[in-house]
Amino acid sequence: MSIGSTHRATINAFNATAAKPQPVSDRTIRTAFLNQNVELPLRLSETDIGVVLDRHGCDVFTVDVNNERPDEEALAIALFIVESVNEAAGFSGEKLDA
Repeated sequence: MSIGSTHRATINAFNATAAKPQPVSDRTIRTAFLNQNVELPLRLSETDIGVVLDRHGCDVFTVDVNNERPDEEALAIALFIVESVNEAAGFSGEKLDA
């Protein structure tokens, strides 16, 4: 699958910012996700194990789509990613458990 030029430009801009010695700002992270039509904060699906949704309930990604891990592992991995992204984007005070 090929990444379109708009998406490639966004990824390159994010990488250039991330490569600088100072931390990436929460605004940069939010903008990078918004450029991909994902509005933060992320959250876990209440009905599907390992499914991560955006603010509007749209699927963003699924951990362990092939069901090779126990549900508890897939849920923990999804939660770690959700909490890490949300904290980096400035949403550290919100409760995210499904």
